[in-house]
Amino acid sequence: MSPIFSPSFNNFENISQTQAWSLLFAFGRNANLLGSNRFNGRVFTLSLTAALIAAVVDVLISVI
Repeated sequence: MSPIFSPSFNNFENISQTQAWSLLFAFGRNANLLGSNRFNGRVFTLSLTAALIAAVVDVLISVI
């Protein structure tokens, strides 16, 4: 059972970035899809942040 459907999740239990990405990719079914390594969550978070920054910079450059 994934944490999103357990009673303890409603008590504002902290989850790691890796668990959050796993829940997103598995549509809330498996919190350990990406494993328990915290590095995996950080990689996805930093990748998304870099992609958003690159998109904003691209738009700003194309406007000028």
